Amino acid sequence: MYTTQEIGSISKPRWFINYMIKVSLSERDFKEIEYWGKFLEIEDHRELIEVLKQNGEYDEVRKWAVKFVIKFFEKLGLDRIYTGEVLRKEMYEHAASKISGFKFLGEVQSLDNKYYKIASVVEEVHRREPIYLEEFKIAKKIAKKQLKVPIIGPYTLAEWSLNQYYYKKVLKGANSIKEAKIKAKEKLVFALIENVLRNEVRELIENGATWIQIDEPAATTHPNREEMLLFVEGFNQLTKDFHITFSLHNCYSNYHILSKYAPLLKNCHQLALEFANRDTLNLGSDEKSRIGYNDIKLFIENGYEGTFGVGVLHVLDYDGEASEFATIENGTLIESPNLIKNRLEYVTKIVGDPSKITANPDCGLRTRKDWRIVWKKMDNMVKAAKMD
Repeated sequence: MYTTQEIGSISKPRWFINYMIKVSLSERDFKEIEYWGKFLEIEDHRELIEVLKQNGEYDEVRKWAVKFVIKFFEKLGLDRIYTGEVLRKEMYEHAASKISGFKFLGEVQSLDNKYYKIASVVEEVHRREPIYLEEFKIAKKIAKKQLKVPIIGPYTLAEWSLNQYYYKKVLKGANSIKEAKIKAKEKLVFALIENVLRNEVRELIENGATWIQIDEPAATTHPNREEMLLFVEGFNQLTKDFHITFSLHNCYSNYHILSKYAPLLKNCHQLALEFANRDTLNLGSDEKSRIGYNDIKLFIENGYEGTFGVGVLHVLDYDGEASEFATIENGTLIESPNLIKNRLEYVTKIVGDPSKITANPDCGLRTRKDWRIVWKKMDNMVKAAKMD
């Protein structure tokens, strides 16, 4: 048996989106609440319908949204869960909106065709208010399973921002524009760590957090040694002297590069990585059949000794052919338990110890709008993890 976890986001319930954007809820929204309330065995779910009909208080409705997501994951039988980031618009914008020194400029398109605001750093960065603490406190009161709190990493937060303030500070003393850019990024990364993120981690731990996932999708954007060592040092400095479990989530990146630097992450218990997106839909234990998972060998060969969160579910739109072991439903790939189990067994042959392997989706499942589809995918993952 393998442990299971979600990796981060899930699509927000339609009723919650409509409430947040102040659109009148329809009978369809109330039927969705009724359906999932019964299915997830939330005994008091009808109270939510009354709250929404009376245009209930903002904080109360947010707590209901968290409750539905947590009950969804718990009923699935996942071992490690969180809120599906239901209270966050998007990982970058959510954090930047709570940090002074950031000025939003406009919107850019993300991976799932949604848009989020990009910001410029125009002055020294400081945490204006807690970023994740409220969400964690709500989750802690509801959850019965272990909570894993995902937060954006300092390197990604810096890489995705326009760094005007720190660039101007170092430009005069730099020998070149290239040197000025990397020095400016270094200053921003460590300012984010010392003035923002370590405070956030400390307060999460003080309030009971035992596992924090650092999301660094930008880790290999610039695959040179100087940038990669900045990413590594950022992770190490952020997690230094905190005695809980930390993990790194990275997907759709260059694992040939990341694998060389993963052993330098000093306080990283687990690497949660994406593999299903690269794999075939046939059974088989050879390298060709399981081509999506061969990169995991690189981490072992380079000396990484931690555990792995192994992506076994494709999370994006799928326009390929179905197979005997995977079907397609409304543009979503539904992997069978047998295919998922086969993938986990292949990884076990490489890693050697099944206790070092956790099954999870490649990335967050917010790209799948229908919770029924998400349920099918993750239910198959849990079944596969429990198969003999």
